[in-house]
Order: sequence, then structure tokens, then C-alpha cells
Amino acid sequence: MHPIFIRLGPLDIHTYGVLVAIGFIVGLAVAGRRARSEGIQAEQISDLGIWLIIAGMLGGKLFHIIFFWDDFIAGWHVDGVRSLREGFVFYGGFIFATLTAVVYTRLKRLPLAKLADIFAPSIALGHAFGRMGCFFNGCCYGRVCTLPWAVKFPPPHVMAGIPVHPTEIYEALGNLAIFGGLSLFYRHKRFDGQVWWLYVLGYGVLRLVVEFFRGDYDTFYFGVVTIGQIVAITMIVVASLAMVLSRKTVKLRTA
Repeated sequence: MHPIFIRLGPLDIHTYGVLVAIGFIVGLAVAGRRARSEGIQAEQISDLGIWLIIAGMLGGKLFHIIFFWDDFIAGWHVDGVRSLREGFVFYGGFIFATLTAVVYTRLKRLPLAKLADIFAPSIALGHAFGRMGCFFNGCCYGRVCTLPWAVKFPPPHVMAGIPVHPTEIYEALGNLAIFGGLSLFYRHKRFDGQVWWLYVLGYGVLRLVVEFFRGDYDTFYFGVVTIGQIVAITMIVVASLAMVLSRKTVKLRTA
């Protein structure tokens, strides 16, 4: 746990923010290189990337406020406006960024499905950096366990000194695996949008599994599942249906 990357006088540069920024930069660079191979200008990727960053941060913060209201209020009482620098929910950022991409591509008359395929591996790569930021920040921690790779956070962490699952690392490694798999599959895709839906499906499965090891939730719906698992299951169902329908559409067009 190392929440402060560096102190510059009265200014604290947070490790989480540094890693998220690196994730955005690396992800956009990879997407830009892939876009050129598809005949799309890298500048269009950069422009869309800026809007995605803004939408992602706003959506992530809004979902944190909605679903972790008590944590948000507690942080506000301690740090005031400065507390807004921490506490983001990936699903919120993902939803807002997706809607932004839909609007942007319609306004600019760009191929949405092709752009989604271009960005999909980069989202997984950037998310891996973000989860490592969570690890250094001490958030999104796991349940108590006695496994050899269990981690112990130092004080003043709520689980200080107690061995827990390193769920942040689980998800970071999972996202790297998704990035590698999608990058290899990209050249073999059969229709535009396939890589994107494989990402949605893959991340849904990853998140569904990792959530079983999370220890930072107070609310369980139906007494069993977290809000993260509900969204993950929704992603899996939607992505599966989308791929089935897309395959049927491609077959009809080529018949």
C-alpha cells in the first residue's frame, strides 16, 4: 500500500492517479497504432480518447457516489473537495464512456463497431494499470484468506495486518490476459464488433469470478451477489446474445 506517489511541497501526487494516467496513455497509443492499420486516422482516436477519459472519470465518480454513498460522505467530511480525487467505479466509467463513443461516432460519422474493436484491447490494458493503482491505494481489497500469496495492508487500512486476497492483482492479471487474447484474436475476427463483444464477455466473466473474493462490500443483493456481479452477469448475457445475433446477420449477408 503506497497511496502517495510523490509529495511536491503541499501537493500530493497519488499513485492511483499516476497509474490510471499511464493506463490511458498506453491504451490510447496502442489503439492509435491499431487504428492506422484499419485506415482510421490516429488523430480521430486521440480526439475520441479525450472524450472517453472525461466521460469515464465522470461516470466512475457518479457511480461511486450512488453506490458507495456512506464512503463518499465519510471522505467528504475528512478531506472536503479533495476527497473527489479518490473513489471511482469502473462500471460507471465504462457505461458513460460507451455512451459517449456512440454519440461521438454518430456525430463524426465514424464506424462504431470497428472503433469498438480497436479500443477493446486497450480498455483491458488500461484497466490493468488502474487495478494496480487500486492495490497501491488499498481499495477494492479482498476477503480474509490464508493463502501463500495473501497480502497485508499497513495501518490505517481497515484490514491492517490481516491477510486478504489480493483481488486488485487478480483483476489486473485477468485484464492483461484479456488484452493479450484480444490482440491475438483481432486479425482473425469475422465481423466488426466481434472483438468488442468478446471483451465485454471476457471482462464480465473475470469480474464475476473476482467478486467472490472481494471483501469491501457491505451490501449483498438477494443475500448472495454484489452489484458488481449483477452488472457482470448482465454483460455476459448481453455480449453472448450480441455475438449470436451478429453471426446470424453475417451468415445472412454472405448467403
